Amino acid sequence: MGMLRSSASLDLRKHPRAPLHLPARIRWQSPLGTRLETTHTINVSREGLLVRRAEPCEVETRVWVLFPYEPQGQVSAQPETPATVVRVAREPTGAFRVALRLEGVSRQLAWPKEKERRQDPRVAFALPIFVRPLGSHWPEESMTRDISRSGARFETSRTYALGDEVLAKISWGDWDKAGEIPGRVVRVEDAGDSQGAGRVSRPEIDVGTKLMCVAVQWMLE
Repeated sequence: MGMLRSSASLDLRKHPRAPLHLPARIRWQSPLGTRLETTHTINVSREGLLVRRAEPCEVETRVWVLFPYEPQGQVSAQPETPATVVRVAREPTGAFRVALRLEGVSRQLAWPKEKERRQDPRVAFALPIFVRPLGSHWPEESMTRDISRSGARFETSRTYALGDEVLAKISWGDWDKAGEIPGRVVRVEDAGDSQGAGRVSRPEIDVGTKLMCVAVQWMLE
């Protein structure tokens, strides 16, 4: 089964592990939005986490991790770290050990210069973003790859076309104060082409969906 396959090139054991039992929050994305799951780490390395969960999941699934997770006193969204499921192993108890590879900032910022059209610096932050097409009342909850004063890139399983007008809300910093920001889609690409896996998973039913990366330019006066 693909879910249980392992690759030596993706094995987190090439980095020293520290046996740390700390809370972590994992965000899973699905066509219907995101699902939050709180768990604890089994061990931690420089580039990854090993966690335990009750349900299986697909290798190469994209998730977002908040670690260490401190639920008390949180009043707004916090930057999260994109990660990819690289190994799933079933324990004798029936639970599953899931190895996550964390993506570094350098990986997130990698982008061919000939494709970069923005003049404002982009900040590689993974933050919740709520996007709805102009005229729709139902926003989609997704995650940003990066944001700037002139726009944002976010990952989605929804279909967008160049020129589509949207309204976006980011509950963090000055973007939160701005409320819904009007924008226009300026680029749509396969999320797996540049950074990490392009798979969305619904762990509760084990369904995979293609993930796209959409760039939006703010339409500010």
